[in-house]
Amino acid sequence: MKDIAREAESVILQLKAEKRGKGHLQTNQLRKFLTAVNSLTNHVNVYKAKHSQATELPEELVGEVQFLKVKAAYQAGRFPDVRKFMDASKMEERITEIGSSIEKYEEFSRYMEALVAYHKYHEGDN
Repeated sequence: MKDIAREAESVILQLKAEKRGKGHLQTNQLRKFLTAVNSLTNHVNVYKAKHSQATELPEELVGEVQFLKVKAAYQAGRFPDVRKFMDASKMEERITEIGSSIEKYEEFSRYMEALVAYHKYHEGDN
C-alpha cells in the first residue's frame, strides 16, 4: 500500500523549494480541480451503493475519470504554477493508471485531497 500522505507532502515540499520567490500556486487553483474530483467521487459512491460487489467502474464513469485530464490540462494551460504542480504530482499518469478500477480511483481521490491539505499546511492562506 502506498503512503499517499508522504507522497503528497513530498510533492508540495519539492514545489515549495523550487519556487524561490517566483510566484506560487494558489490554493483556490487546486481547489477547482479538487471540486471536480469530489463531484466524481460522489458519482462513484452512488454507483458503489447500487453495486456493492463492483470492483470496476462503468464505462460512463471511466470516461468521466479520463476527462479529469482535460480539466487538469485546462488549468495547467492557464497557470504556469499549476502546470508545475501537475507535472510534479504526475497527475496525468495517475489518472491514466486508474483505468476502470474503483480502488485505484479511491486512492487517487485521497491523493488529491492530501495534496490540497499539504499545500494549505505548508503554504498557509493564499
